[in-house]
Amino acid sequence: MRTSEHRYPPSKKAKPRKGLLAVILAVSIVAAGSGIGALLFNRSAAKPESTASSQSAQPVFGSVKVEGVSLQGMTLAKARAAVISHVESKDTGRSYTLTGSEKSYTLSGKDLHITYNINATLQKALNESAADPTDTKDYSLTPVVDQTTLKTRLEELTQPVNQEAKEPTIKSFDGSSFTFTDGTPGVQVDLTALLADTVKAVTAADSGEIAIPTTETPCKYTAADLKGKIQKLGSFTTQSVNTENGTYNMSRALKTVNGTVVAPGGVFSFLGIVGNADKDNGYKMAGALENGVGVQAYGGGICQASSTIYGAVLRSNGEITERSPHSSPSVYVPIGLDATVAYPYLDFKFRNPTDYPMYIQSGADGRTMYCTVYGYKDDSWDKIEVNSKETGTVAPPADVVKVDKTKPVGYREETVKPLSGHYATSSRTFYKNGSVVRTETLFKSYYPPRAAVYVVGPSAAAASSTTSSKPASSSKPTTSSTSSTASSKPAA
Repeated sequence: MRTSEHRYPPSKKAKPRKGLLAVILAVSIVAAGSGIGALLFNRSAAKPESTASSQSAQPVFGSVKVEGVSLQGMTLAKARAAVISHVESKDTGRSYTLTGSEKSYTLSGKDLHITYNINATLQKALNESAADPTDTKDYSLTPVVDQTTLKTRLEELTQPVNQEAKEPTIKSFDGSSFTFTDGTPGVQVDLTALLADTVKAVTAADSGEIAIPTTETPCKYTAADLKGKIQKLGSFTTQSVNTENGTYNMSRALKTVNGTVVAPGGVFSFLGIVGNADKDNGYKMAGALENGVGVQAYGGGICQASSTIYGAVLRSNGEITERSPHSSPSVYVPIGLDATVAYPYLDFKFRNPTDYPMYIQSGADGRTMYCTVYGYKDDSWDKIEVNSKETGTVAPPADVVKVDKTKPVGYREETVKPLSGHYATSSRTFYKNGSVVRTETLFKSYYPPRAAVYVVGPSAAAASSTTSSKPASSSKPTTSSTSSTASSKPAA
């Protein structure tokens, strides 16, 4: 069927006969009657821009629509551009509200990554329009959501809805009995259900409200369960030989720690609870160690508090995660069983390895520092014994002599006493009904030696070396626990 006309000029030589003209006219009338639909359909198109395009005109749409967009008179390419522009504008305006029990979240069109069956729909509309140019049908597109991308976005948006179950825990202890808090079930977003609901809502409308489906995560145990599980695990005491201020400082630190609950799998940090033992936090000047030498510092003495807690935790099956020895052995605990602290870089930490909370009771009774740990004890042991021993010594380095020209001739004073260095190891042994269950190696400790320091007058300097570079008889080994001599701040 011809969709356009193209006339050729008549030949000057040939003259048509009247009979032949009549036949041609009759045939033309019949042909015009059978092709009038196509002719009218194509005349609804825009005027051809050139003679060449008029010879091969593209099919155009009749009175149909796609998603309310009229395609009348458009070619397939123009119709596609019009529909794409429409859906892009439509998707930009999409907005869905995800509602939770406490908060709502907005899902916008840019989060959806929708594709449509535009090509197939347009081709169908064009074919049917050609068959009936007067048809006014409005065709719908089917949106297809990229569910992988959408699921990721939904997970990001609703992450705050997810809440871990809060297990029952210890609320307080009056010295004889505990009180407990009830647990709170957890909440988890059902992403699979939320994705399905969202896809359904997007397919149905340009906006809407979608309830966030959740599931409840129950607590592992109840407050009643705790009551039957929590018992005394281990305790430890030390005696203060410090000054009144030093005893005050260690007592203050232990009282600050008192009542601490360490959650299942949680980590206790001495510095995290006590903080900086400085003047602003109420601590006093007292004796402390700086590179093995006694000095006065705010918070002096609190290392005895951390060492007291360390002793109790070792006897309670706590998992020690951070501990350092002093720069010289302590007088209040056996060698290798101290735990020094120095804010903010030397901390004492341990982890609760059980599925139940641990409770720390600590304080002072006069010059007696104490700590008791309560928690869950499995049936594999009933007692823990802690031991340590010295494994080697290191002689002090050669004396250090310093000349002070302001001193009289022959003056000589020992300002720092020499100390031998020490190596030590520690362990703990688990017992059950008096029999050894297992023994664990704890830490290796190194306490470096210290040279004597002398201040001399000028005459004495002429008769002796001002300094000595004689090395120590042994070097420090690599151990799991470092000495505090590297610290620039005094350790209590």
